[in-house]
Amino acid sequence: MKDFVFFSDFDGTITKEDTLNKFLQLYAYPEWIDIENKWLEGKIGSKECIEKQMQMFPPINDKIINDFVNSIEIDETFPDFLSYLKSENIDFYIVSDGFDLFIEKILKRYNLKDVNIFSNKLKIVNGKFITEFPNFNTNCKRQSGVCKCNVVNKNKIVTKRVLYAGDGLSDFCVSKNVDVLFAKGSLLEYCENTKNKDLNINPIGFGSFSEIKNYIKSV
Repeated sequence: MKDFVFFSDFDGTITKEDTLNKFLQLYAYPEWIDIENKWLEGKIGSKECIEKQMQMFPPINDKIINDFVNSIEIDETFPDFLSYLKSENIDFYIVSDGFDLFIEKILKRYNLKDVNIFSNKLKIVNGKFITEFPNFNTNCKRQSGVCKCNVVNKNKIVTKRVLYAGDGLSDFCVSKNVDVLFAKGSLLEYCENTKNKDLNINPIGFGSFSEIKNYIKSV
């Protein structure tokens, strides 16, 4: 039995691309990009960004959502990785600044059940998106919809090492608060940037969850 607890980002980490960004690109009015740029420039927080972006759509229905979900691919090795964690009694949590509506439907498409999810909430009412942020923390430095640091701190176990996998901006803060960090994309670049060396983050780069499984098996 491995004394670990595992947390993972969803978009771009479990999925092959950023789900929300792809949805915005396909269906939103062009103004969503202006909001995105304000976030990238640090003028608004993540929560405010996605809250405003989700108002940038023409009428939405279930068919649009389902057609979109069917176009999303996940890391082919993730289902096996999840089965391995369960066989080792390693608790697993998805921690995402995305939305439960997409995450749950994507997991269901791949027949992945009983997965603990911390994310923002999204529902459709009269063709419009309604957003909720149950994991928002006013003290979050990035003002994210989901304060990943808070989620990890509340769900980690003192006697177990915290493992985390991520790929982007929303993972920067939490990467300093875990025992083993698996990183790719802009998260890996952030950790390896010489300006950030004083953060004492030593990431393990990865391309698929099979590599993470092999690491866990080896320790």
